Amino acid sequence: MDDKIKELLEQGIVERSQIAFVQMREAVPRFDELVNKLVSLSEEVEHCVGISEEAREQVRQFLSRSSEVDAEFQKYLYIQGARDCVEMLRELGVIR
Repeated sequence: MDDKIKELLEQGIVERSQIAFVQMREAVPRFDELVNKLVSLSEEVEHCVGISEEAREQVRQFLSRSSEVDAEFQKYLYIQGARDCVEMLRELGVIR
């Protein structure tokens, strides 16, 4: 696939994902609560005197990698959802 097409596809996915994120926040009020709890726990770890700097850095890295994995998974699910939609429309004879 042409690099320009890939770039446009990636940009479209990012834009649609952002729109879906906003819609999800409106549709799932609990999401903001979960995010707030995550932020609170992260702050507790950052300010906990009983945790060494090395352990604190490991927690930071874990959260960062976990976030990266989640972002890739969401991207995959979005693309797979689009593929499934096209497949279903083909099976229904709506598109070729």
